[in-house]
Amino acid sequence: METEQRATGSLAIVRSGAAPARIPQPPPVGRRAWRQGLVLASAVVIMLALGGAWWTYFQPVAVAVEHPTRGPAIESVYATGVIEAIDYARFGATVAGRVTDVLVDEGDAVRKGDVVARLDDSQALARVRDARARLTMAEADSLRDQTLMNRGVLAVQTLERAQQERDQAAAAVELFARQLEDYTVLAPLSGTVMKRNVEPGETVAANAVLFEIASTARKRIAAEVDERDIAGVRLGAPIAAHADGFPDEVFEAKVTNIRRQGDSGSRTFRVEADLPADTKLMIGMTVDVDVVVGERENALLVPAGAVAHGPSLGGRPGAPYMFVVDGGRVRRVDVKTGAVGTAKAEVVSGLSDSDAIVVDPPDRLADGKAVRVKP
Repeated sequence: METEQRATGSLAIVRSGAAPARIPQPPPVGRRAWRQGLVLASAVVIMLALGGAWWTYFQPVAVAVEHPTRGPAIESVYATGVIEAIDYARFGATVAGRVTDVLVDEGDAVRKGDVVARLDDSQALARVRDARARLTMAEADSLRDQTLMNRGVLAVQTLERAQQERDQAAAAVELFARQLEDYTVLAPLSGTVMKRNVEPGETVAANAVLFEIASTARKRIAAEVDERDIAGVRLGAPIAAHADGFPDEVFEAKVTNIRRQGDSGSRTFRVEADLPADTKLMIGMTVDVDVVVGERENALLVPAGAVAHGPSLGGRPGAPYMFVVDGGRVRRVDVKTGAVGTAKAEVVSGLSDSDAIVVDPPDRLADGKAVRVKP
């Protein structure tokens, strides 16, 4: 049996033995319109994105082009170096003992032969005195035996033995006097005391390094050149050095020595270049060094930014290449470079003087891509 009754908000049909069933109501007009607008807006965004991608892909890329030029090219290899004194000494006493006096400090100027320290020489001095006393006695015995032999009282052999003992005593005096000098430490060269590693009262071992002295009159650059570049370095090659302490100056020198044995740990070879006497560079400064390994007068030059590189190989840039504009499109050409600087790069092969090269090619530029040359 069915009866009708009013229910709040809707019309319900009540059946005996069954739960009331709600009749579905259509969504409000405003919500349906909002959903339709959202779908339409999403479609528009997708179409705009697709259109932008299509436009980006097929639209010609605006590029700046230049033609290669001719000029001098200087090829160099990079190295790091340090300023050293050519005349340098690390020294101390040749005997062990207790230091009684230190006469210089770091920064003091000394001359060759100046006394810089003394060790306790009381025992050495006692040996010298004993040897001199023995020499005095031996000389007196020799003189007495000479007088007796002249009188015919003493045999010649006895006199010769006395003279031999006198000579041995004289040699002992000379030896102990020389050893006494070892207790006085002298400067081996004229220069400045760079380090002092001892204080009065300390006991030092024989040949321990007590002082370091360097002459500031002659300096050099000691650079470590990578073993991959050392084959191109020659004696007399120009060097340009840059120091952080003098950022606006370039210090020039020439290679004066190439060590023939490299360091297997760092895989570098030591290259030295003497500096002029009036150089501002100070001992111990680190410098960035460019060693010239080649110079060419009529080289083919391009802007350094026009050269791109493939994936790196062994920590070095990959194979170089460039883009050349040809008939409204770019053509990728593999090149071989020589000297490369911050502004210009030398192209040894793969490019001609008449080619229109792309300067600073954008990342999305690829072989065959349509381009538009900027005015």
